[in-house]
Amino acid sequence: MSAEAETLDSANTRPKFLEVVPIPPPAPELRAQRLAVPAAPGEHANRYTLPRGLDSASPVGFRTRVALTSAEARQLMPLLSLERPTAFGPATPVTEAELFEEASLGVLSSRQSTNFRGQRATVLGPADSREAAALLAGLKDLAAPALPGATHTWLILARPYRTAFTMLLTLIGHRRHRSVPGVAARLFRKRVLHGDDIPTIGYLKDLHLGILADGMERAALVASAGRRRAQVHMAPFCGPARVANRAAIRALEALAGLTARDRAKGWHLAQVVQVGAALPDERVTLPAPLWRKLGANLMAFRSERILPGVNQEPKAPAAYQTDQQMDVPDELPVMAGRAAFNAFSHWTGCDREHGKDLLLLERIDVNTPTGTERIGQLSDMLSSVTDRVIANIPAWADLPTGRAFSRNAGRGRKAFALVGQRVYASGLSQPELAAAGLDWERGVRAVGAAASRSALYVELMGVTDLPADCDLLAGICLMAGPVNQNDIGKTFYGYDDLLEPAFPGRQPTSLLVWTLKAKTVTDPIGNEEQLLNAAQKGALVDLRVGPHDVMTIRRDGKLRPFRQRNGHTSTERAFADVGNLVTAPDGQEIPGNAGEPWPAIWRREQVWPS
Repeated sequence: MSAEAETLDSANTRPKFLEVVPIPPPAPELRAQRLAVPAAPGEHANRYTLPRGLDSASPVGFRTRVALTSAEARQLMPLLSLERPTAFGPATPVTEAELFEEASLGVLSSRQSTNFRGQRATVLGPADSREAAALLAGLKDLAAPALPGATHTWLILARPYRTAFTMLLTLIGHRRHRSVPGVAARLFRKRVLHGDDIPTIGYLKDLHLGILADGMERAALVASAGRRRAQVHMAPFCGPARVANRAAIRALEALAGLTARDRAKGWHLAQVVQVGAALPDERVTLPAPLWRKLGANLMAFRSERILPGVNQEPKAPAAYQTDQQMDVPDELPVMAGRAAFNAFSHWTGCDREHGKDLLLLERIDVNTPTGTERIGQLSDMLSSVTDRVIANIPAWADLPTGRAFSRNAGRGRKAFALVGQRVYASGLSQPELAAAGLDWERGVRAVGAAASRSALYVELMGVTDLPADCDLLAGICLMAGPVNQNDIGKTFYGYDDLLEPAFPGRQPTSLLVWTLKAKTVTDPIGNEEQLLNAAQKGALVDLRVGPHDVMTIRRDGKLRPFRQRNGHTSTERAFADVGNLVTAPDGQEIPGNAGEPWPAIWRREQVWPS
């Protein structure tokens, strides 16, 4: 064990247990549900009607949430306060079905909103896992021991964040008469040196990796019904440690099948996850149906953008038009904050109380006069940045496209709407993190994990004691858009950081914003359809992926796409046995939404035969 790991053992990093805080539903007359139906013959389908169909290999599909009792929710709370496994027990074979569900809860769905295809994975069997464990054991800055006896090992590869939005960024912030060489220089830095136009775009990769890391710990447990645990390694692949561990990382990348062409595109090893049998006293025991309900809910949770009666569209159905006069008990955000600090301490290894100082968190309660004023200030700032972006897009790039760039910049205003009963902005101070001896990349990943875990707590409370006439009782919207827009203002136009008023003089760097929405009706199908249907603006993001798109299995020295064999490609929906696939009120299904089960004989196979 490294000196750092020995230090962490003595640190006050034990998580605090979370309590269940049920959310009172509104009066029956104020409750609402989505109750979407197919478009009538001749009617134009929109985001409020059921999709006409789904043709996707993603394990997600269109989902509804599954109600939990308070007793069931209490049984799930230990999953939000996990400590690392100390060892693995005797290995047992991994079935194809178990690996599919583990992947579905992890790399195939860890980012619930914009599913940028910036991560992929190679999974090693027991023999290759022994080689990987030996390489891991020699890494510097190992924050947790490399455990022998893994049943399988995930090698997570990542690349820089690149979308249509980052192309727009290349065009902005140039002096009027220097835009042509400026754009050329930035394109070179992005494509050859893998640089970023603004710092927060570079941080998105690490935020996503933190979300994935936190999800992978639970994915191994849920997919195996508590029989397996995951040891996630991130620290050796961050900052200076990545340089010090270069030789071992290259050997692990060779096991992952990373090619020179991949490296040229910016792909690199970013995380390693060892999975093995849980020791008897480290197992999490739950009733079998509860494991299934949890898995189905994890497939259903997504960012909730609309708050009825506040930011709904005029064309939205009546269910979205009325303010439901809902709020959450004060203890709920306290528990959500506790979940965030648990995660931040877990992934940085720092003392929990010190972590509270390092993780900058501004809470804005719009139910208070100062909160309303603060939201107004932020909205004005984001809007003014957008105005400057549009005004300064080079005409030589915008005019030939019919002003597509400036129009897209204007449409992006909706992505910056800070709507919810409570809004939270989070970030870090680079000087303070450095003074604490923590690597910046590792800190950013920890912020992603913290936001994800606190959001998961709220999502679980949103389905606890859920009445039959409600879709949910609370949801969240996790956003980087407002932070990125603020960073454009900081980088090019002299604006202050979004967190500066709350933390003056501490040189804050805002990283994420998330909003808490208490309501009973879920957002339109359209939010998910953008990720599942290429015809619904899917070109703006990389669509939800299937196992074969981003997963390869290493067996007998060869790499094979997962769940693509004998001319068949999987369209199975994970945890579909729970029955939470969206239907019309009369039970009518979305064609293709249920997918097709993978043949039973293949599901039962051992991925790596003994």
